[in-house]
Amino acid sequence: MLRGFTSKTKRSGQPRTRRSQLILSYVPDYAVLVVMAVLWALLSKIHPFHRDFSLTDKTIQYPHKPDSVPFYAAVLLCFVFPLVVVVAWTGLVRRSFHDMNAGILGLCMALVLNMMITNTVKNLAGRLRPDFIDRCDIDIANVQEPRVGLLTSAVCRQTDESIFLDGMRSFPSGHTSFSFAGLTYLALWLGGHLSIGDRRGRTYKSFVALLPILGAMLIGVSRTIDYRHHWHDVLAGAILGILMGWFGYLQYYPSPFSHEAACPHPSRIPGDAQDRYAMAELGHASANPGPYGDSANGTPAPAVHLPAQAASSGSAFSQHYGPHVALRVPSAPRSMNNSRESLVR
Repeated sequence: MLRGFTSKTKRSGQPRTRRSQLILSYVPDYAVLVVMAVLWALLSKIHPFHRDFSLTDKTIQYPHKPDSVPFYAAVLLCFVFPLVVVVAWTGLVRRSFHDMNAGILGLCMALVLNMMITNTVKNLAGRLRPDFIDRCDIDIANVQEPRVGLLTSAVCRQTDESIFLDGMRSFPSGHTSFSFAGLTYLALWLGGHLSIGDRRGRTYKSFVALLPILGAMLIGVSRTIDYRHHWHDVLAGAILGILMGWFGYLQYYPSPFSHEAACPHPSRIPGDAQDRYAMAELGHASANPGPYGDSANGTPAPAVHLPAQAASSGSAFSQHYGPHVALRVPSAPRSMNNSRESLVR
């Protein structure tokens, strides 16, 4: 099956264009993400573990109230907004289909993996939310706790099953893990494309790159204000989201603190210098005279060691790395030329 997506020829025997090969090579990735997203939806339908509880437990006696940040708002802030940033930057500024594709895939992978893990652990743990007793709707006048042991969920009178079952999905915080996964990915993506690791230091880059993390933290704090989660749930969700954001980003991009941070990993289909759907190759030395040679008079220019990304990078790579590569080429010292002349004499 996968071989059909990577084949250079159609079923009719006609050769495929490189653009078609590039698009088809990533079809399995999107298919897997769709399947994982469906499984995520199915996991939310499974009943969680029912824990026994005590009416004297103060940690689950908080009132049940509406969310300050509904889940649809978290989706807009942590998925749609990063997606718009990636598409706008790569489509309007970078004009690179390969960079756009890598940015979208990394973001989707981070979020889907995060929510699959989150929902699985929620159902297995079955931890009660701080507002569980209010959700449970217990008839306090007719229910008495046993002298030894705890109450079961059978004493609850809640008729809305979604409210009742959701009260047993406190650990870890889904809002928090989702927001940290999406916005951590955005922070890393911005840091890489702003070249935050270029060792030159730019204050505004730090603020722009880390601003999404502040948004994720505010969403996490709101979950404790709304009595939806214990602080342990929020902390665990934040750690999980950060890990998934890092994982999704590093699958398609190098570290944002490396010199190769501006460009994604090489595409699966090698490109050429005129391909606008994938970054073009940068494998030839500059035609301008260099300090060690001149292409016009036949003097060979020295080999410039570019990062590994150059093998399948293009205009975006050359625009970002051009000045850095030039800075790393030392000028020929005059003393060296004089010493060579003296040796010849």
